[in-house]
Parts: sequence; C-alpha cells; structure tokens
Amino acid sequence: MQHETFIDVVMEAAGLDVWENELVSGAVTRKATKVYAELGYTEEEAGDCMDNIFSIVHPDDVDRMKQAIDDHLRGAVAKYQCEFRLKTKSGAWIWYANSGKIVERVDEPNAKHLIGVTYNINARRQQEEELKRLNGELAAQKAQLETLNISLHSMAMTDALTKLPNRRLLIDRVEQALNAAKRSKQLGAILFLDSDNFKEVNDQLGHEAGDLLLKDIARRLTGAVREADTVARISGDEFVVMLENLGTDSTHAASKTRDIAEKILECLSQPYTLGSAPWINTVSIGATLMHEGHQSFDDLCQQADFAMYAAKKSGRNTFRMYEPTRKD
Repeated sequence: MQHETFIDVVMEAAGLDVWENELVSGAVTRKATKVYAELGYTEEEAGDCMDNIFSIVHPDDVDRMKQAIDDHLRGAVAKYQCEFRLKTKSGAWIWYANSGKIVERVDEPNAKHLIGVTYNINARRQQEEELKRLNGELAAQKAQLETLNISLHSMAMTDALTKLPNRRLLIDRVEQALNAAKRSKQLGAILFLDSDNFKEVNDQLGHEAGDLLLKDIARRLTGAVREADTVARISGDEFVVMLENLGTDSTHAASKTRDIAEKILECLSQPYTLGSAPWINTVSIGATLMHEGHQSFDDLCQQADFAMYAAKKSGRNTFRMYEPTRKD
C-alpha cells in the first residue's frame, strides 16, 4: 500500500477529514470534503475561500474560532484547536472540532498555511449537554432537599402556633448554656410562666380565641426580654424564659432576674383584644438561678415549676424565686 493511501485509510478510520487553508489570502487549498458531504453540501457549494466556512459556522462560535486561529498565528499556543457548530443544508447544527498547525513553505515565504483535521464530536457534546442538564437537575434537587431539611429542622425545633422555640430546642439551648457556665462561671436563670386565666378564655371564647391569646403572649414575652434571651413555649399555656450572663454574684443575678420577671408581669397583665371586649390575662412566674452545679434541664424546670406554684398559691400574677429550703 502506498504511503498516501495508507494515511488516507488511517484518517478515514479515525473519522478525520484533512483540510488546508492559506490564511493571508483566505483561500481554501484543500477542502474537508467528507465534512461537507456529511452536512449535505456539494463540493461546489463548499466554495474555495474561508468566508464560505465561516458562513456555516454557528454565530456564537465564529469569534471563538477566529480567536483560536489568531492565538496560534501569534505563537500564543502550539497548535490551533477549536470546537464549533456547523449548519447542515437542512438547517440543523452539528458539533465538530478542529486541530491544526501553521506550516511555513520555502516556495511561499509570505504565505501562512494552516493544515489540520476536522472530526465530528456531536455525540460527545450531546452527552455533555445531557450530563450538564442532569447535573443541573441534581443541583436543583439538592437545593430543594437542603431547603426542606432546614424547614423540617425548624419545624422540629419550633412551636407551630407561636413560632417560638419548643421544648426540644429549649433543652438544647439550656444544655449549651450550662456547658458555657462551667467555663465562664456566669449565672443564668430559668423562668417558668403559667397563664392564670387561659382555661376561662377557652371555655368562654373558644379555642380560636385561646390560640390568639397564646400568640399575643408570645409576642409580648419576646419584646419584654433581652435579645439574647430565649423564650420558648413548652406546652399548652406554659412558657419558659432562659436568661444568660447575669453575672457571677448570685444576689445580683437574682435581682436582675426579678427585674425582668416584674417587667414580664407588667407587660402580660395589659388587656388583650379577644372578641368584642378587652380581656385580662395574667401569669404566675417561678424562677431559679442556673449555674454550673445544675446537671440537667429537668432539674431547672422542676425548681422553677415549684416556685411558679408558690406564686400561684400567693395570689397569682406574681413572681417567686426558688428557695432550696422552702417546703410549701
């Protein structure tokens, strides 16, 4: 087999179509005939100048192709490489790739011959586009799942009615506060609040009015405490406030706790708009100081709950601090 015939067979087997263009004059000195045939053009329709080639290149790819040729011509890259779309005679677009190199000829010192091959990459590009689409879908699904997880986590940690932290989130925050107290020696406090009149609201005005009351209590509570404090609804008409960073002196911490509790009592005793007439609803508050010696949330709640019942026994709409020696 002659050398040229051998090369042609290899090129055909590899799906490569050889071409040659003279860049100075813009003449096509060897056409990529197999490519044109694949596109549905006759050899005459292919033309003899590079403008004919650019006329069937996708408008979005023309500048990139010319830039790739210029980069190689300037010596910025070792060879010319470009991927682009060509228009078939029927109007469809097919992806191809070029790979070529400038060749200097002794007999044409002023000419710039670009010799290379063109090969069909349409199947690969379609696979890449499909993969890109699938990756986009996966990314969107991942984002949706992350949003859903955040929403589910929020739902698991938030009271549905008042949007306050629920018992689960409160326990987590109390445990964090207890761990922090071991390092900082700072005191905190747990305030246990129970409505004095909630059952009457439900019985006389209905559960919808009761829900409105709970939401208003939550709003007022949040406004009455410091921004860093935690307000939670742990059941029915029971709320808990966790105070942190009250100092290292227990007397001072108890005084600050009392000040905040009295502010809460004043705020929550103001009339509520439920139905056609204003409604008075008060709360009883029990509190206990939170320090490094406490081992659990349950210990704190038990003490604050004990103090809260002492407040109810003393006439309601009042506050009591837990006293370890108290028996009533």
